[in-house]
Amino acid sequence: MPSRSVIMVVGLALFLTGYVAYWAYQTQYQKPRQQLGGEITKLTGEIEGGRNNLAAMTLFNTQNMGFYYRSLPQAQNDVNSQYTFWLLELLLYSGFENSHVTPPASPVRLPTGASYQFTFTVRCTGSLSQLSYFLFEFYYAPFLHRITSMTLRPIEGNTEQLEFYMTINALVLDMQVFYAMVNALGLNIPYYPPVQQLPQGFLPRLAFNDLTAYQVISDRNLLHTARGGIDRADYTFLTGIVETGNQTEVWFSVRTDGSLIKAKLGNLVQSGSFSGRLAEILEQDIVLDRNGERWLLTAGESLNQAFALPPETAERNE
Repeated sequence: MPSRSVIMVVGLALFLTGYVAYWAYQTQYQKPRQQLGGEITKLTGEIEGGRNNLAAMTLFNTQNMGFYYRSLPQAQNDVNSQYTFWLLELLLYSGFENSHVTPPASPVRLPTGASYQFTFTVRCTGSLSQLSYFLFEFYYAPFLHRITSMTLRPIEGNTEQLEFYMTINALVLDMQVFYAMVNALGLNIPYYPPVQQLPQGFLPRLAFNDLTAYQVISDRNLLHTARGGIDRADYTFLTGIVETGNQTEVWFSVRTDGSLIKAKLGNLVQSGSFSGRLAEILEQDIVLDRNGERWLLTAGESLNQAFALPPETAERNE
């Protein structure tokens, strides 16, 4: 039977062997494995981050660099002269007459700070067919521009010609702010020199590429009435019933020329094909006498929207 000292030596040897094995497992296998796993996770994150940055750069280029190529020139004088000349040329080729383009005195920086807005006003005379051609070419141009308002005013005695008043906004990218935004995003894109000329080419934004697809709109002459030509009465609206001293006046706005017709009880109201004497003034309506018939007109309506009252109504009022 082994002695007690031998047993203790063997036990100590087994303990040391286990300790060394555990230490070797921890230092030579487990710890390097954990470090390797951490490095793999870190590298995976960096790769994913790189992919995200690449995707962001691609998206940025796709969404924004196209705007660079459509920006008007950086200098205000270039914008005013080149874009004004382009508009006048387009108006001429469209067949408009008496064309006039007013450039802005100064541009307006938009809230984003990355662009300037130039507002041009256009006045010209032409037909709906010529307007169709103008709009077709306008929206095929690659510029960052749009028509924000348009007013069509009929010309009395002419069933075809109209006066057009348009407001056009055009944008210019501020390249210094543009590249500051790029740097803030950490994107590395090529440097592009400031734009000095109008963009070239075209940008198909319309549903159809053929002008004839839109010509049907102008073929429907909405301003040609059954009476033939433009009736001034269609554009003479009752816009006010005003107290002046001890009398009440009725005001009519004539939208063909911007004039104002004022009438009191008993006065003759005449515009275009309409002629009637002011017989009664109510709170929101008036009654006009036309050849012995009474016609009711409500505020906001044109003279040709008046309708005849039944004879019994006139008898009751008497």
